Amino acid sequence: MTAITSFKVRHSEIDKMLIVHHSVYLKWFETGRRDYLRKAGIPHSGINRQGFYLPLSEIECKYKSPAKCGDEVVVITRITSISCVKVVFEYRILNKENGKTLAVGKTIHAWTDKNIKPLNIEKEAPQIYALLKASVQQ
Repeated sequence: MTAITSFKVRHSEIDKMLIVHHSVYLKWFETGRRDYLRKAGIPHSGINRQGFYLPLSEIECKYKSPAKCGDEVVVITRITSISCVKVVFEYRILNKENGKTLAVGKTIHAWTDKNIKPLNIEKEAPQIYALLKASVQQ
């Protein structure tokens, strides 16, 4: 499964060079990740309500081309790997108008309980694991 999320760049996201500040791309990754989980049938808030969390353990972002205020961007999100202890999301951010790649990246998240203690999600919540595992295989 792939989640496609699009929105316009806001003025508050640009810096003095009139391009999107580098930190904003990481927020866009989060937007894509939350959209992916929602589309997979497991909203992030639902995971948390059940007492499970996905804290970030690694992040990577490679910037290719700048986005500017008013540009419409597309975040393409997919899970590339899932195990009982972690999940890997990959992202591609594009300029919707010209299709140019703006950035690519990935995030790695650990499955934990509310105390940030690692857990085996396949044992603790097999329905969550099965839904996400199936979304990777689609």
